[in-house]
Amino acid sequence: MDLLTRYACTITLGTSLIVIGACAGPARDVESSCTELTALTLNNSRITKTENIRASEVGPSHCKVTGVIETEINFELLLPEEWNGRFMMGGGGGYVGTVQNSALSYGALEQGYATVGTDTGHVGGGIEASWALNNPERQENFGHRAIHLTAEVAKALIEHYYTQAPEYSYFIGCSRGGGQGMMESQRYPNDFDGIVAGAPAYYWTALTAGFVQTQQAIYPTGDTNNPVLTPENLELLSSSILSACDEADGVKDGMMTDPRQCPFSPTDLPLCPNDTSATDCVTSRQLAAIQAVYNGPTANDEQLFFGFNYGGENEPGGWDSWVVGGGPLQMPGMPNAHYGFGTELYKYFVFNDPEWDYTTYDFSTWKTDTAAASKILDAIDTDLSAFREQNGKIIYWTGWSDLALTPLGTINYYEELEARDNNVRDYARLYMLPGVLHCANGPGPDQVDWVEAIRTWVEDGQAPNRLVASKRNQDGHIALTRPVCPYPEVAVYDGSGDSNNESNFTCTIPQ
Repeated sequence: MDLLTRYACTITLGTSLIVIGACAGPARDVESSCTELTALTLNNSRITKTENIRASEVGPSHCKVTGVIETEINFELLLPEEWNGRFMMGGGGGYVGTVQNSALSYGALEQGYATVGTDTGHVGGGIEASWALNNPERQENFGHRAIHLTAEVAKALIEHYYTQAPEYSYFIGCSRGGGQGMMESQRYPNDFDGIVAGAPAYYWTALTAGFVQTQQAIYPTGDTNNPVLTPENLELLSSSILSACDEADGVKDGMMTDPRQCPFSPTDLPLCPNDTSATDCVTSRQLAAIQAVYNGPTANDEQLFFGFNYGGENEPGGWDSWVVGGGPLQMPGMPNAHYGFGTELYKYFVFNDPEWDYTTYDFSTWKTDTAAASKILDAIDTDLSAFREQNGKIIYWTGWSDLALTPLGTINYYEELEARDNNVRDYARLYMLPGVLHCANGPGPDQVDWVEAIRTWVEDGQAPNRLVASKRNQDGHIALTRPVCPYPEVAVYDGSGDSNNESNFTCTIPQ
């Protein structure tokens, strides 16, 4: 049975074509076909193991292929028994270091996609980069080569296993995975037809410059047990911002539709008498630390990158995890994720010096110091002409309360795309999610069917305009929905009806 016949096993729900699995093809021994892959000879890779995984509560029947590309790029490819004719690669997070495939969390395997993930060519923890020390090959594999090579090998294996190549290829990822997707669109535009780049870590050298400068303000002496900022500071900061700005969009819901419109300033916070720390005010050092987060990194009176907008200051997984410390991302010797990612990158990618001291770095030579690492890590090229010409489509998205990767950076990249190409919306769109932290969580609705959005855009030519985001409560029920509008449009409450229902909002370009 050919691929076109397979696609006959579909249903139409409204205007969406929903693939429910491949029709039964010619009889073949699935288990034997999976096992036979171990004998397959490939130019730059080898299969180390195959497993036939039977259907269970956690997933459908599939062939699991484990292999190695070159010397140490490990991958896992999952080949569903009921294949929908498509391929979807999932990205990783942080410094990766284990085989990761975020497509699985979006239901790719259940929907019939052949899907693959990789460790990007090294073994290590997600927030440590010692594996990169004086190792250009590993650095480059992590930067961009491993994703490209894994995609090529996966496609070859898919074609061999199913006796036909995937008709469409997709990539989806968030955080580091979002940056991987952006790198693919810039360096390897023919790898994927559609890409979803969520909360993208795309400008590593600049965003980690901001991380290091915030840590210089919060842990100025290197004593990571005593941050300048306290939990009481974060509570005061958050309540002050929401008091000033929460209802500006017409709805009091603990989040802001566009935090850039918030008139609050950190200097509005009450200063402590005699500069003595208390629970209801900030000292001059505490104010300076807060301003460092919002202002972004500078050197020689030049802005190096964007700071963070308002949002997430007192949310679990916000400032506690990323900026100050005490949250779930804390690791031994790393009080928060900014500290970990920032110091690790500069130690092992920039200076190749495990003893590098963040407290004494003055950033005056930042551009030259980071030039070599930038060529490997940074996905900042705005020329997507090759990707556009092969009819590629890319969705960028991020939460407005992301304290890992500043939303302002993602917006700036997209606006630079617009400045370069007036027709950018034909192949690239950005979506901003109010109240959402890094990749998920926070008070805002954080669940969007990005897989269907990119599929219909690529295959059916239906550009994603108004999408719907949902928020589930602890019982798993949908408690809140909101429109997700293509930037620069925002969701505006109509003024009547349930403000927790997306149907009572309109996508509008702000005045």
